[in-house]
Order: sequence, then structure tokens, then C-alpha cells
Amino acid sequence: MKKLFTILTFAALTLATSDISAQAFTKESKQISIGLGGANMLHFGTWDRNVYGYYGTAFSPITGQLSVQGEFGVHKYVGVGFNVGIGGRARSSYVVGPYGVTGWGYASEFNIPLGAIANFHFYQLIADKTGKGGKMHSDKLDIYAGLNLGTGVAIHPSDPYYFGNTTQVSALFWVGPQVGINYFFTPKLGVKGEFGYGKTWVNAGLVFNL
Repeated sequence: MKKLFTILTFAALTLATSDISAQAFTKESKQISIGLGGANMLHFGTWDRNVYGYYGTAFSPITGQLSVQGEFGVHKYVGVGFNVGIGGRARSSYVVGPYGVTGWGYASEFNIPLGAIANFHFYQLIADKTGKGGKMHSDKLDIYAGLNLGTGVAIHPSDPYYFGNTTQVSALFWVGPQVGINYFFTPKLGVKGEFGYGKTWVNAGLVFNL
């Protein structure tokens, strides 16, 4: 009986220690997230002046996006991954643009972005260094900052105001920072919020631990 009690006590202490030291992000993490929000991606094309009522070779309208993102741990506090999505916007209202250019502010578009991300999960580092992982709930809460880079294509449907009856295509490019927060209700499922520039202006959704 004494031997059984010793074994059970050891098992309980092991589990308690594991719970305290568990982190929402580790080197072994494999996370997939799905979110809705907006993005600021540079558009390049010879027709930008007509599309956006803007004199220049590039412009970055805010577009609505449905995105899927994957992140994989390569270090205790660092993850790299990808993002892919679909998005677009409707033609905006009539405006007076720069240099007296008048017209509809933006043409409608449908876009497909594809990019790469890298994040530093500093909340986990702070929790480890202070030894307050349990009090900081670092097993559930994950706060990070990073960079994103990518490209893609935007398709502008035929529009008599801009293109006559032809469909136009422009190239996408972006690079920018992001900051985000994940909160896990269970070890496998959580919610996500992110702010930044490039692939993300603001984005919210679900995150899954694989």
C-alpha cells in the first residue's frame, strides 16, 4: 500500500509540474489558424492611375480577406510558416483624389495572396524567465510579434469606368510587421487576433494545435 501511495504521489507531482511548465507555443508547436479581416497589400500595374484615381505605379487599398495560416516551431520562442487566402473589395464611392483626379476611388477586385511569416513569441520567454508561467497563464495565452512577406495576384473585373469590357490583372507584394494574441480554451482549440501591415491589417479567427 505504501509503495502504491508513493507511485501515485510521484505521478501527481509529475502531472502538476507538466501543467505548470506547459506553454501555448513551443518548439514542437504545429498551428493552423483560419481568420477573417482586412489586409494592406501593394498593387502593381500600368493601370494603377485609372484603377485607384492615383498618380503612381502602386497603391495599397484595404481589402477584405479570408486567410489560412500555418506556423511551426523552429525554436522554443520562434515560429515560421505560411499564409494563403482569398479576398477583394467592391468599387468604392465617387471621390476627388490626389492632384484633382476625380472618379471612383477604387476599382473592384478579387485577390489571391500567398506569403511567409516569422514570429517571436515573447510572452512565453517572459513567463520562463520570471518563473511565473502558471500565474501568467502561459499555457493558454500566447502573445507574439513578427514579420510577413508575400506576393500574389489581383483580378479586376471588366468595368466600363476603368477598363471598358476587359478584365485586368495586377501583381501583389507586401512586407510588414504583425502583432498577435492566441488564447487556447483547450490544448487543441483557441481564438486568435492579429494587427499589422501587409497580409494583416486586422484579423480574427480560430487557431488549432495539431
